[in-house]
Amino acid sequence: MAEKEYILAQNIGALDCAASLFSLSGAEAASNMVHYSYSSNDRDWRWQSPEIWWRAFCQNCRTLLSNIPKDSVRIVSVCGQMMSCLPVDPDIRPLSDAILFTDRRSVNEVKQIHSLLGADRIYDITGICLSHTFSLSKIMWLKKNHPDIYRKTAYFIQCKDYINYRLTGRLVTDETDASFTQMYDLYRRQWSDEILTAFGLGREKLPEVLPFGSILGKVTPKASEECGLSCETTVVLGVGDGRVPAIGSGAVRPGEGCIYLGNSSWLSQVSRTSDLDPDRTITKTPYFNGMYLNGGASLSGRRCADWYLNTFSYGGEKPGGSEAMADFLTRQLLCSPAGSNGVLFMPYLHGERSPWWNNDARGAFIGLCAQHSHSDLFRSILEGIAFQLGLIKKRTEGMEPFTNIYLAGNGSFLQWQQILSDVMETDITSFAESGNVKCIGAALIAGIAIGAYQDYSEIARFHHDQVITSPIRQNVKVYQELLPAFEDCYYALQDINRHLGQVDYSKLKG
Repeated sequence: MAEKEYILAQNIGALDCAASLFSLSGAEAASNMVHYSYSSNDRDWRWQSPEIWWRAFCQNCRTLLSNIPKDSVRIVSVCGQMMSCLPVDPDIRPLSDAILFTDRRSVNEVKQIHSLLGADRIYDITGICLSHTFSLSKIMWLKKNHPDIYRKTAYFIQCKDYINYRLTGRLVTDETDASFTQMYDLYRRQWSDEILTAFGLGREKLPEVLPFGSILGKVTPKASEECGLSCETTVVLGVGDGRVPAIGSGAVRPGEGCIYLGNSSWLSQVSRTSDLDPDRTITKTPYFNGMYLNGGASLSGRRCADWYLNTFSYGGEKPGGSEAMADFLTRQLLCSPAGSNGVLFMPYLHGERSPWWNNDARGAFIGLCAQHSHSDLFRSILEGIAFQLGLIKKRTEGMEPFTNIYLAGNGSFLQWQQILSDVMETDITSFAESGNVKCIGAALIAGIAIGAYQDYSEIARFHHDQVITSPIRQNVKVYQELLPAFEDCYYALQDINRHLGQVDYSKLKG
């Protein structure tokens, strides 16, 4: 046994794989990130080879193991992107690339689901609102368009489960990933026979479901040779990357919530009750110790700000490096007051999920005047995303009140935290490590699994330099006036956006 022991945590996203090495005390000893890309076309199809995930995972392992004995890594925990569709054969060899959660090819299958079973029934069984982003419609698309692949498929699996299989030779999934396939019964805690039967899908093609934190086994000799981990390293079942930020941020008690700001954004809330949202706009998924996570995800996030800054050339100034970027964003926000001098931004550049669940939603600047500045437009984007999350909070707290809200994600910074606090009219807490909550959450799961930590309340050992922002009264008054207008704008533009989405511009050319 090595003198000092570590936990290795990795998060495999759509664009990068982040890894952190933690001592058992919770201190981060080292980190690394591998960047990659996915494939896409002009029809909004997005796919990715699972070999990319494995290579990135192995590269992170070898980088982090370069300065420590490999047997000092006691346990490894992986979380990963969710809602994909990866068909594999009986030997767990991919039969095609994974269809990613942002892929829109299965929109027509969603209409079929709605016709045969209904969005309300899907929600009542799964706690998940009907959408093309989830795995069910993607599997149906594959069955219809590539029946040969469907016939050969032994299992449809998710990202982290593929990596865990490569590590241990054992194929299972957890309840978070199972829930977001839109085929998992929230209350019976098993794959839904009603849904699978309705659409002619085989239950045998779905993996066993275990609680996250379950020990899967040791690293196999073959995996050890490829990634560099010791055959004595234990592998634990992690969670999907849409749920691990709640754990990593500290939202582990009833009423506590987590805002995650990344390329997309979401708000989660821990709940004791099994009650569903009567309006069927807020998701509910299993958590731990009999608790649930309420919440909603927005397709709007940092990529809205990135789109604006890239499209409009950063207002003539493009900073280099993360610190320079943070300073630049701060200056932009300080040049425009709360309310952005009357500009509203509708942040629907990719359609929208909660609470609208509308693929036809589109982005817009509302209220533009000649005197508006680059800073006004930029601030309005961050406010628009905050308004959208505010609508999700309003519907979520109708199910259960919030006690605390933590901010996490690599898109967060102090001035945006203040905007969120003002819009939501509540204190919001962040930490120095808020950008790394996915690896922190994965590490906490691993530490509990091996008995290094007693329970999820020990998340505090990973957090330092707490920052609490409180609402500024004058800003709250401004946002109380603007939030209803923001919601009105969404409804006012619905028919226009639907019409624009139905125009076939290719037929109008020439």
